[in-house]
Amino acid sequence: MTSERERADLDSPWKEILEVYFPQAMQFFFPQTAALIDWERPTNF
Repeated sequence: MTSERERADLDSPWKEILEVYFPQAMQFFFPQTAALIDWERPTNF
């Protein structure tokens, strides 16, 4: 049986990828919303 901590570790690579490519991911999945975002402002995760 996997523990909660082991499951959380499986999420880490995806979370890191989304942090690096957040604008591109938003543009791909939510293009209308991405068009409204001021990408010059820093993003806090």
